[in-house]
Amino acid sequence: MHTAGDAVQRVAVPARLRVSQGGAWGSSSTSSSNPGAGAIAHSGVAVTGHLYNTNTIEEFKKYDKGELLRSVGAEILQAIHDGRATKEPELLWPFVLLSFADLKKYHFYHWFGFPAVTADPPDTFASMTNIGSYVENAAADLDTLRAAYAGYAASKGSGALEGAFLVRYRPGTDCVWRVYPLAEWDSAFEGGSGEEQSETMLAFIDPSSHAARPGWPLRNLLTWMRHAHADISRIRVLCFRDASICLAQSSSSAPASSPAFESVVVDVNITAAADLKADNQVSGWERNERDRLAPRMVNLSSTMDPVRLAESALDLNLQLMRWRLAPSIDLAKIAGTGVLLVGAGTLGAYVARALLAWGVRKMTFIDNGKVSFSNPPRQPLYDFEDTLDGGKPKAAAAADAMRRIFPNVDAQGVQMSIPMPGHSVSPSETEAVRTAVEKLDSLVQTHDVVFLLTDSRESRWLPTMLGTLHRKIVLCVALGFDSFVAMRHGVYSSNDSAHSRLGCYFCNDVVAPTDSLTDRTLDQQCTVTRPGLAPIASGTAVELLTTILQHPLEGLAPAPESRSNNGGNDAAADAQQGVFGVPEHQIRGYLAGFRQHSIVGQSSDMCTACSPKIIDAYKTHGFDFLLRAFNNTPVSEDAPHVPVSVDADAGGAAQGYSYLETLTGLAALHRQTDDIMADIEWSDTEDADAADDDFEAL
Repeated sequence: MHTAGDAVQRVAVPARLRVSQGGAWGSSSTSSSNPGAGAIAHSGVAVTGHLYNTNTIEEFKKYDKGELLRSVGAEILQAIHDGRATKEPELLWPFVLLSFADLKKYHFYHWFGFPAVTADPPDTFASMTNIGSYVENAAADLDTLRAAYAGYAASKGSGALEGAFLVRYRPGTDCVWRVYPLAEWDSAFEGGSGEEQSETMLAFIDPSSHAARPGWPLRNLLTWMRHAHADISRIRVLCFRDASICLAQSSSSAPASSPAFESVVVDVNITAAADLKADNQVSGWERNERDRLAPRMVNLSSTMDPVRLAESALDLNLQLMRWRLAPSIDLAKIAGTGVLLVGAGTLGAYVARALLAWGVRKMTFIDNGKVSFSNPPRQPLYDFEDTLDGGKPKAAAAADAMRRIFPNVDAQGVQMSIPMPGHSVSPSETEAVRTAVEKLDSLVQTHDVVFLLTDSRESRWLPTMLGTLHRKIVLCVALGFDSFVAMRHGVYSSNDSAHSRLGCYFCNDVVAPTDSLTDRTLDQQCTVTRPGLAPIASGTAVELLTTILQHPLEGLAPAPESRSNNGGNDAAADAQQGVFGVPEHQIRGYLAGFRQHSIVGQSSDMCTACSPKIIDAYKTHGFDFLLRAFNNTPVSEDAPHVPVSVDADAGGAAQGYSYLETLTGLAALHRQTDDIMADIEWSDTEDADAADDDFEAL
């Protein structure tokens, strides 16, 4: 469209193109339950558009923008040729939106296109006049125009307005203005006696805010004129920019001053279709804020809450995992799992970071130590500042570090010592130990998962027993110099049969845990292990947990069986698998040779931590049972809950076996083994082979 060189002038005209949420997502009607939707539809033009969202910024840049506009322009021409545009004028102005969302940086790139079919040679303006100067009686006629348009809008009910229509202006009559749809062209232009002063104009709702230039819909409307009414070479057009003003005043009962009308009347010379050099030239990409033909970019990162940004960024990574690779994964179950970390050292730090990466929001650390100078290089939750002034309490420092890393995590630190078998409790310490037991019992009950990550074997005993009692998922990680074990404990079920439950950390032991911390050398006091082993073991344990949580049986899931043991019924085996397969029982890894293998061990009815005898003893005798275990109180096998003198004939107690060994029957097993060994006659000559046979039998 060409016009005389006018200075650019911006006027305060509300945009007439708005995208409603319902329309954007394919709703064919406005919901009456949305109080604002009716007003938007009633004062706006319904337009359809094409959204092209790219996955990468490179794809966004390389998209063929010219072909995109041409394809939409072809749709406009098709709607004109088959007559649909006459009945549905909104088909004349579809929009195009090309977008890319950088969800990590919160940069949103978008480029709007408003395809306009251009004529060559172009249509031209003969004149342009403000509506106030065009009418004879400005005040009265403009008020009548407002009322006429409001009535036309009301006749459409709750639907959106037509973007193009016809208006007849008859000054000095009872009906100064009348509005017609495009389909009633003949009625609108029909003349008669006494109507010499009437004039019918083509009209459209103009989204332009430029004082001297109509908006882009006029080009497509003139293309419709060129084909629908080819005999017309000149027409007067009302560029209507006051729709919202008319509707606002018609819906208000209070009198209001009449704002100035911004609508303009233009006379247009239309290029005949036969004179066109090309009939399918399409333009319309929007200029950016620098007035360049380039996309716009909105940076929302500075306007958003950093904490919310961190949370959505974490969720985004997990959602992408589900979207691309594991659509069945239940992320909400993982995020809602409360985890108790018994030990906030090297293993505790790495396990906590891996849990956070999986979206776990609630975790509690238990530890009785302080951060020492040797900790920060090996334990990623601590830094040098934590070691000063004697060192911060580890549990609290670990929780603080987790909140610094991710503010929305519910991380707590509990500074406490765990009572242990073989570590005697004096009468003056009894109440403090009782309080510690009650605190640990409460923590186990209020969490879904317990990780055992301490340095000593005996410190894992009480959490193992409590985890078994309360049927929690318990995972244990232990390190050697260049080897590790990550395992899950079996969970009690009402359907348990003999030896059907998976074993715990203590089930394969034939001796009870006892004091391993007293009288140790420096190398025995510290965990001497290869530095890269802890993150490997911790990551393995956390992945084992997620496999458990995504299995339909969760903690009750059986260990994997070889296909040769299931009768070849692979389908039945697959049906029992979760999102990540069947969780292993024990995973043992070795840095020497970089080997790893899985094993399965069943529970033992002589286990000193999870056997029914232990659980029943705690249920029956409570803290008194624990005191005997802590103090290693001598008892008789015939009455294991009655203390006896060491000098008495007390069976296991008299032979130096611990309380837990006597209670579970391990003491009797040891004596039977000693008796068999005593009966073996060893020979260094001709009876050597027979002795070997006896030993193998044993």
